[in-house]
Amino acid sequence: MNPLLAGIAPSLIRAINARKRPGDIDLGLGEPTLRPDPAPFEAALARVRDEGLPYTPNAGDSALREAIARCFAFPAMDAAANVCVTVGSEEALYLAIKSVLDPARDEVLIVEPCYLAYPKLCALEGVRHRTVALDAADGFCPRADAVLGALGPDTRMIILNTPCNPTGRVWPAAELRALADGLSARPGAPVYVLSDEVYRELYYTPERPASVADVYPHALVAGSLSKSNALTGLRLGWLMGSAEVIGAATKVHQLVNTAASTFSSHVALEIFRRPETLSAHRPLYAQQRELLMQSLTRHGVAHAPVEGAFYCFVRLPGRWASDSLGAAERLLDEHRVVTVPGIAFGAAGEGWLRLSGVAAPDALAAGIERVAQFFAA
Repeated sequence: MNPLLAGIAPSLIRAINARKRPGDIDLGLGEPTLRPDPAPFEAALARVRDEGLPYTPNAGDSALREAIARCFAFPAMDAAANVCVTVGSEEALYLAIKSVLDPARDEVLIVEPCYLAYPKLCALEGVRHRTVALDAADGFCPRADAVLGALGPDTRMIILNTPCNPTGRVWPAAELRALADGLSARPGAPVYVLSDEVYRELYYTPERPASVADVYPHALVAGSLSKSNALTGLRLGWLMGSAEVIGAATKVHQLVNTAASTFSSHVALEIFRRPETLSAHRPLYAQQRELLMQSLTRHGVAHAPVEGAFYCFVRLPGRWASDSLGAAERLLDEHRVVTVPGIAFGAAGEGWLRLSGVAAPDALAAGIERVAQFFAA
């Protein structure tokens, strides 16, 4: 067996979710419960009737790649050559790590708390990686100076997530600019910033979240339709970057997957022809967020600010502050609520629980009440 796999633990999120029983309240798995718009599927099916279902080019359907580039309009990423269509955003993350990093030389700096796949993807490739923790006392507010201060001589990539899973925080435009300025002033080889923007369309700030790709030429952006359009099973994502990086990423992609699903690509193209549909679910999630905030406030549950995505990071009280896994297990076993322990998102997440806000309103309110009762006890 590949020895690199021995040190990679299975997903803690999935392990806890697998223990869910009928009747349990699920505030754990981060998967939309909304039904997707059927119109793009109907249009895609009509196209299949006319054209069959052949392969797309390795990098993806050219019209879809152009539509993605046009939709986000990042400087120097405005053409099909700047996009590779992937099997979900997780493949996009993998392609970025595989394509630009030399395991014998380079190091990755991961901003914590973080989505649990980032360090595991690095480990899978034998790439050295370290973490830099955002300050829990500051509500995990993104700070460029903390990241810049953690850079080492071999750091070649920074991985960040905005809006963030699990904290719900959004990187402010000023902090992204400070990060870009600091990296640009650094001598030597450029440091890539891999920005996971899968929750980009789900935000509750006055303005749409900024992207590091707006201000930094060595940015790489991973995205998908999974969260914005409730299409987790479509497995359609993308990686954006310079033509050079996308060319290398496509070489890896064609060896691993040949190409993304043609039918999924047809569906995605219909969505990008009406890009306003990317944010169609945001008003509903804003209502869910309001309910979540009201419930947490009513029960006095401390939490980090929620500026995007559909999660909330809540602070564990008392002895559970050093045993988030034990707290999640007790909540599941005795209170029948599925949550995710903060330790799943790195050491910086210990002492916290992630709650997902996608459950039906009644279930969400009842789940928060049970969590509060557990905390009080």
